[in-house]
Amino acid sequence: MLEITSPITGERLRVAENDFEKILDWFQAKSACGELGNGWRLPTRSELELMYKDLHKKGNGNFKESHYWSSTEYGGYSAWFFSFDDGSANVTSNKSRALYVRAVRAL
Repeated sequence: MLEITSPITGERLRVAENDFEKILDWFQAKSACGELGNGWRLPTRSELELMYKDLHKKGNGNFKESHYWSSTEYGGYSAWFFSFDDGSANVTSNKSRALYVRAVRAL
């Protein structure tokens, strides 16, 4: 089981064992995570950064060396994504861009 502690709330979170099978745009990503039920959701930008540092960099979680959507919006028209290849967070105004998705939920 993959777990992290939210850097913002201190809440323990379960991280899904795998990415969704297909890359998704931001709207599909939010919807697909919610459709898992039981509190599953798209992680925040800071949660993705923690997943990168505490899981991926230690060889856990089977993450792709690619970009992952976050739930964190920027100005209403843009959203943050996190790069698991170099550990950087970036903003894009193209929410229809297809990226990898990994869901989280509170324990």
